[in-house]
Formats: sequence, structure tokens, C-alpha cells
Amino acid sequence: MRCRMQQEQTTLPVGATIRSPYGDRYLIEGFLGMGGFGAVYLVRDRRVKQHLFALKEVIDPKKRDRERFIFEAEILKRLDHRALPHVYQVFEDSKLKRVYMLMDYIEGRDLEALRKEQPDERISLPLVLTLMAPIVDALVYLHHQDPPIVHRDIKPENIIVPARGDEAVLVDFSIAKEYVEERTTTVIRHGSPGYAALEQYGSGTTPRTDIYGLAATIYTLLTGSIPPDAITRAIGSKGFDPLEPANLITPDVPWAIAMTIERAMSISSNDRFATVEEFWQELKVHFTQQQVDVSDKAPL
Repeated sequence: MRCRMQQEQTTLPVGATIRSPYGDRYLIEGFLGMGGFGAVYLVRDRRVKQHLFALKEVIDPKKRDRERFIFEAEILKRLDHRALPHVYQVFEDSKLKRVYMLMDYIEGRDLEALRKEQPDERISLPLVLTLMAPIVDALVYLHHQDPPIVHRDIKPENIIVPARGDEAVLVDFSIAKEYVEERTTTVIRHGSPGYAALEQYGSGTTPRTDIYGLAATIYTLLTGSIPPDAITRAIGSKGFDPLEPANLITPDVPWAIAMTIERAMSISSNDRFATVEEFWQELKVHFTQQQVDVSDKAPL
């Protein structure tokens, strides 16, 4: 409650202007998100009024939070991919004790909201594969950076489908990190229940962590059900895994695809696919085979 009161007192109002040290002036037109850290504002450049941006703010950050925020911005500033938002600048307002990150504003709906509008809150397999293709491509791009970048919070809410009909975009790098083998950072509860792999609760993450999150996202979109949390799965009594195969929830999902998703969501990262590409390729092979099988069974 105290955090909420502090946020309400310090978050800037619509109509306020934020000035950067570079002479830029941004007019706040609305809120895209709010939390204990501050807010994400929808802003307009006062000099180029047709340009809208998202401006992420951290209020009075501690040193560690400030460094993490700047790290997030530096990751995104150097990336260039159609399915990732572009970051233009990061700056501080020492007087107001705020740090800002200016990035692309992606106008659209997230996949969680779109999923809930569908019958049974599910999305068909062909459409899921179409929607997720650019996200997979973005993950491949991230994992091929030197060192690799692990997103660590892949979920339907962090995938935006632009209103103008462009491909989906992967957002929210607030817990992303560079992965250096044998020097992984221990983390505490980074990620979202149902989508976070077991190693995110303590042992350190690798690119295979994103494979789990990707598979869990696909599972949710296909079944309409968020998977059980990884800890719940890991401590299941007598080796029982409460994760129900996708084909048992949604009969239209082929058994082979359900098993591919289940492997990608293995509790042990060593039991998952080695790369995002390998996981995605197997999904596509089984989907293509299903199409062939359906075609063969069609009446002449």
C-alpha cells in the first residue's frame, strides 16, 4: 500500500513535459503501464509532433536498480531486429531522481488479451505458428549475440500484435541478461509463474531457459490454460508431473506436437532442445506432416 501511495504521488501527470539532457522535450499523453518502479508513459516529441514513443521510467532507483535499468537500455540500443522494439536513448533527471528509457511505441494488443477473446480462450495451431514465427526469429537473433542475450520472461503478455497488421513484437527486457558460460548470474524469482523455468528460481539461466518460456507460451495459446509453475511440477508427488499434454486439452493438437512442447518444457534444462531453432524446426516438421496426413485422408 505504501509503495502504491508513493507511486501515485510521484508519477508524472498527463500533460507534463519531460526534458532530456539532449534538449528533447516529451509531452506525456497517457500511461502504457504502471508499477512499483514508476511508469511507462505514452509521449509525443514536442518538436516532431507526429512521433509517439514509449518512455519507461524508474523513480528514485537504488544503485542496483539503476544499473539494471541502464543495462536493459544498453542491450536494446545495440539490437536491430524487426520483432524487437528499438531503444533510442537513456537519460537521467537527477533533480527528480528518475531514469528514463525512450523506445518505440508498439500500438497493438498483447497475445494474452487476444487469446482471451477467442472461443475457449484458445488460438488455432496454424495461427499460433504464424504469430510466433517472428518471435522465434527474434530469440534466435538474441541467442546468437556475443555473448548471447537471454530474455527470461517470454509469455503472451510480452508479445504485442501491432494494430496496423505488422508481425508480432517481443517486448519487456526488464530481466534480460547476457549469458556467459560458467559465469551465469544467480537469480531469485525472475520471470512469471507458469512460464519461468525451474532454474530461474535459483540456479542461473541459459538460452535453454527461453526455450521453456517459448514452449509454455505456445502451450497456453493452444490450450487456453497456463501451465503449472515449474516448482509445482518439480515437487510433484511420486514423480507425477501435473502438466497435462496439450493434445488432451485440445484434441486438434497432434500428439507429436504436444510431445515436442512437453520436451521443450522439461524441468531439467539438459532434457530440452539444445537451441530454439531445433525446437521450432521439430514443431514445423510435425505440423507439415499433419497437413500431409489430413490431405491423404481427404475424399477423392
